[in-house]
Amino acid sequence: MNESLNIILNEMDILWQNFVNCRAHFPYVRSEMIGQVAAITAPYYIKQGFHITFNFGEPLTEDIIKKINAIGHWINQNFIVRLCALLESHHILSNEIPIDFELDGADDVDLVRRLRNYFAHSSGKYNSSKSEHRKTLKKMGTHLNVDIENRIDFPLSIDTVIEPLFKGCKKYVENKIKTA
Repeated sequence: MNESLNIILNEMDILWQNFVNCRAHFPYVRSEMIGQVAAITAPYYIKQGFHITFNFGEPLTEDIIKKINAIGHWINQNFIVRLCALLESHHILSNEIPIDFELDGADDVDLVRRLRNYFAHSSGKYNSSKSEHRKTLKKMGTHLNVDIENRIDFPLSIDTVIEPLFKGCKKYVENKIKTA
């Protein structure tokens, strides 16, 4: 395997592991957990080797759950920003290097780039009055098969959005370097 391919794929895997570790410590908390004082991390993270027990110190309230989930969403946004920055630092894409839509994974890279721009250069909230936001959300719905109805934020569920985008970006990197 090409040395530059090994380097970027290794850096992507490190980014993924750090991200999963962070999210294991701030998993999505369901409203059904109101009143609980302890919980374990989600099965998704346990399967990846992160078996964490939380003691909240006080019963969970709706407000605490919203704060925990907001942290998780923020971490997801930051993963997208870091992933795109990594692709740019290895000259996979940039303002001068267009996405090659003939390569497998190009739609994933395109979505990551679009989302990065929203997260890094604005509030990161979905704005239905902006045509680019609507176009991106529609593409997410089509490409990732996620529910896009009545959104106030871009969907960033780890298993249905983040992980598929990450895997698609890895495919794109592999194909891009092989064809270079």
